[in-house]
Formats: sequence, structure tokens, C-alpha cells
Amino acid sequence: MTLSSNRIVVIIFCLLFAGVVGCGSNGPKMIPIHGQVTFKGAPLINVTQGIIRYSPKQAGTSAREATGRIQPDGSFVLTTLSKADGVVFGDYDISVSAYSAPMLTREQTESGVPHANRKLMIPEKYLKANTSGLSDTVQPGHPGFKKIELTE
Repeated sequence: MTLSSNRIVVIIFCLLFAGVVGCGSNGPKMIPIHGQVTFKGAPLINVTQGIIRYSPKQAGTSAREATGRIQPDGSFVLTTLSKADGVVFGDYDISVSAYSAPMLTREQTESGVPHANRKLMIPEKYLKANTSGLSDTVQPGHPGFKKIELTE
């Protein structure tokens, strides 16, 4: 074998070994989930401070809390352990917080000016998982998309 052939064999071996070792992840089984928040049938837009929170229905299960920031267009992506990794299999209650507030300038933010006139954009019942009436079951076959429809 030539030197370049030896390198190719070593590279292939390393890739195969890494694939075998890396494929048997011992982490929790998860599904990436993204979605859209609507209020009264329309996308919830212009949210300056908003969070979707998946809270496990039962303690002692493998389910873990997942959160996602509501974007200006009403979309969100859920994170449990690392950015946009998704949600651990399990049953969840969902809470939503969505506020609008005037945007602060960079100087105001750096000087520590608090957000003034922050306004809740949705009914208060959605702020807590036990009063929202929203839930999701995350199991194999979940579509990976969740439309969260808020009403009055």
C-alpha cells in the first residue's frame, strides 16, 4: 500500500468507528418541534417578549421542560437541552406568554431602562400550564409541527 492508500484506510476506519460510537446516543429520545401561535384565528405577530413553554404533565418521567421564543411572525422553535433540539418524548401542558412593548434604543437598553408600558397581548389564562387548556403528546410519529390556537 502507498502512503495515500494508508491515509484513506485510516480515514475510513475513523469515520466508521465514529459512526458506530456516535450512533448509539444515550440521550433522551426527542423530536424537533416548530410551530405557529395564532390568536383569534390570525398569527400572533409583533410580540416583543413571548415564550412557549412545554411543561411535563407528570413528575418522574423522562419528559423535560422545553421552551421557544415567539418570533415577530408568530413562529417558534422549541429547545430542551441545546438550541432547536426539540422536545423529549412525553405528555406536556403548554403555556404561552406574549407581551408587546415599545422597542428601546441601544442606549436605553445599555443604560438599564426597563421596558415601559408592557402589555399582555393574550388572555391571562394562557400564562399558566394548568389553566391554558393547551397540551401536546410527543411520541414517534409526531409531525414536528404544533399550531397553538389561542382564543378568548
